[in-house]
Amino acid sequence: MMVDMKTLHGSNLCHCLAARRHARQLTRLYDQHLAAADLTISQFSILAIVEERPNILIAELAEAMVMERTTLVRAIKPLQNNGYLLSEVQGPRSAIQLSLSEQGYAKIREAEVFWREAQSERERQVGAKQASEIRHSLLEQAHRS
Repeated sequence: MMVDMKTLHGSNLCHCLAARRHARQLTRLYDQHLAAADLTISQFSILAIVEERPNILIAELAEAMVMERTTLVRAIKPLQNNGYLLSEVQGPRSAIQLSLSEQGYAKIREAEVFWREAQSERERQVGAKQASEIRHSLLEQAHRS
C-alpha cells in the first residue's frame, strides 16, 4: 500500500510504532497457521533455532531471538513441559544447554507444513520478491544493532 507522505502525522511518523504494528500483524498471521500444530510463532522459532544449533546455551538463544533471558525462560517452559526441549546444566557457571527431544523433532516437522502455509500467505499478500526484500532488510538491520 502506497502512503502519501503529506498525509502522515502524529503516530504515523513513528518508525517504532509502524514496525510494532507490522510485527503484531505478522505474528497474528503465523500464529493462526501454527495453531493447527498447537504452537505459536515464538515457540516454533525457538524450536527451529535449537534444531539448527543443538546444545545452544540459553544466553545464546536469547541473543538469537533478541529476547531478555527471563522472557525466554518463560517462553521455553511450555516447550519443556510438553517434552519438546531437553535442558542440561553445563560447566562451572551452571550454564543451561538446550536440545530437541524426539518429540521436539516430530513437533517441528509437523509444524513446518503450517509455517510454510504462513510463508506462502505472506508472499501472496505482498509478493514473493517484496517479502524477500523486506526479510533481508530486517535481518540486515538486526545485524547492525
